[in-house]
Amino acid sequence: MERYAFFRQLGKAVYGIDAAYDVFSKSAQIKPNMLWLLSALNDGEGHTQKQICWDWGFPKTTVNTLIKELEKGGFVVQSPIPGERRELSVTLTEAGRDYANEVLKPVYEAEERLFRLYFKDKDPEFVQELFRFSGVMRRYFTTGKFEETGSET
Repeated sequence: MERYAFFRQLGKAVYGIDAAYDVFSKSAQIKPNMLWLLSALNDGEGHTQKQICWDWGFPKTTVNTLIKELEKGGFVVQSPIPGERRELSVTLTEAGRDYANEVLKPVYEAEERLFRLYFKDKDPEFVQELFRFSGVMRRYFTTGKFEETGSET
């Protein structure tokens, strides 16, 4: 496959997956970006807005607005990070975890079924390679330099 066809097919595949999640978000009556944010936060770890923006490709204003929405509903708390002046850790509250699990349950169930059907026997290196590639590509388009630094996860 030549370069143009490869990147066109890759883009269509990635956006096709994103579109499927958008369909779900509409049926769940939740904003697509909120769905992704809940998914990002529902891993039991603290996150900074800056890290969420980098990991998920969201604009800062989008993340800030969504965090404020969740905070207003009592679903997240923001707390200072020792040694950091401006960054705050964003963590789901117990109510937030319950909300995220309720909203995301159908997604998790569908992902489980799809994983078993399509990826159970695939090499997990496939996803790691996509992470590495996306990191190298983002750094190149940001800095103009190719910097292979290893895993981007």
